[in-house]
Amino acid sequence: MNPEAMTVALGDRSYDIFFGREIYSLFQEWICRFYPGGTVHVVTDRNVASIYGDDIRQWLAGIPHDVLALPPGEERKNFDAVREIYGFLARGDAGRDSLVVAFGGGVVGDLAGFAAATYLRGISCIQVPTTLLSQVDSSVGGKTGFNLPEGKNLVGAFHQPRAVFIDDAFLLTLDDRNLRAGMAEVVKCALAGDAELWDRLLAVGGKWKSLSGEEWRWVVRRAVGFKASVVERDERETSLRRILNLGHTIGHAMEKSGGYGRLLHGEAVAMGLAWEAILGMKLGVTGGELVDRLVSLLIGMGFPLDDPGVALTSIASAIGMDKKRMVSDVDLPLVAAPGRCELRRVPLAEIRRELPGIRAEIRERSVAGELNVPAGNAIPEESPVSNLVHVGNEVYEIRSAEENAASAVPAEAEPVIVEERAAAAGPEPAPWEVTAGLAAPEPAPPEIPAAPAVRTVTLADLYWSQGERSTARRIVGEILRDDPANLRAQAWLAARTGDDLVEAELLGFLETMAKEYGYDLS
Repeated sequence: MNPEAMTVALGDRSYDIFFGREIYSLFQEWICRFYPGGTVHVVTDRNVASIYGDDIRQWLAGIPHDVLALPPGEERKNFDAVREIYGFLARGDAGRDSLVVAFGGGVVGDLAGFAAATYLRGISCIQVPTTLLSQVDSSVGGKTGFNLPEGKNLVGAFHQPRAVFIDDAFLLTLDDRNLRAGMAEVVKCALAGDAELWDRLLAVGGKWKSLSGEEWRWVVRRAVGFKASVVERDERETSLRRILNLGHTIGHAMEKSGGYGRLLHGEAVAMGLAWEAILGMKLGVTGGELVDRLVSLLIGMGFPLDDPGVALTSIASAIGMDKKRMVSDVDLPLVAAPGRCELRRVPLAEIRRELPGIRAEIRERSVAGELNVPAGNAIPEESPVSNLVHVGNEVYEIRSAEENAASAVPAEAEPVIVEERAAAAGPEPAPWEVTAGLAAPEPAPPEIPAAPAVRTVTLADLYWSQGERSTARRIVGEILRDDPANLRAQAWLAARTGDDLVEAELLGFLETMAKEYGYDLS
């Protein structure tokens, strides 16, 4: 197949993006033509090297080169990896006329690009992205960098590649999860600035994997073309380019809070797109119908829209470390219509204040989407999943499971598992163990109950992790009231004697007074 080219026009930093199938001959010809006397230093990761290592050496036969294979994964995107690349370049006598080849996904591209930007004060780099996400996003635009424990991509540099080679044959080796992760960035591009791409994605929906070769190439080119057009107008993200951060403020916070590697970047971006769309609706920018379509599209594509193992306090803290923050505000792109974004400076405190309501709505919409009923409608009693239980803003599914042998205090009877419904499609479902001896509760009514419908030690853990400590203590207190000999509840309470004990005792006193005199403390 003859390759096609697209130029990113940036004056003396302009470069071509080549699209095609099996374009390794063009890759080889390009290097021979533009770097005939320099050494080539290929940076990849061990997963990619296990598939393409021999091919890389064959494509570079006759050209002085060496290959460095880094450990894979977002959790390895740190300064240790950059330092390893520096050593690799130094040992290979890389000079100003040398070329760094970033051959891999987004992590490799960011790390190799940053090393090239800073080694000898800058040497040339080209990008050969091997994942859908890196093809439509990170390989284009010159953003490079690495993560710190405090936040994602907090250290970086703008360093435009000299060329980008996008070969859809690489995608044949990807699993569904990695392909899906790339689609999140495609959805972002459609929402941010390409209404025609948005309409195509809506038409395809959950059948996106059945796209033909030509349709697939059209989608990739369209997403890349949109990003390239934005980069041409705002290379260093002083204004317009900030719309490309759509979904990334909360998405990056999800990634950091869950621990790098738990979520793929695209999975976190999908969550961020949904959460920020609902925030946009609350701020009066995004229409409710667009939110409905976006959430339905993402669920249909197979994305989980929440990570139940991540506390809201952690998300709020991570947003505070976001590099897009301006003093106490965040520059946040919000979708006004398909293909049209508005950049709003939103107070950080306001974003944090809205997080509980956003999570509640996300979970309601996720459950409604799985049941194929409009969000907010009651679940019929005859529904095959009528074992869903609403607990505050949470939704749980009761089902049988094996005994958890790792429990610190052995259960006295066969336990059951409470699994958060919103996590069912996630990469690592998080089961929540229910204290033994409690009967499974009846399905809760559609209305949100005033108190937890299930009283378990592990449910108390969940509330505790999300900062609702008085609720957690109340749950454990009620368990001990009904079963004073419950060893797990005793151990839980003994491990959490702290400053908030006075608050818990005061709350218990107020509840006693309320029951005695009939006051409503809600």
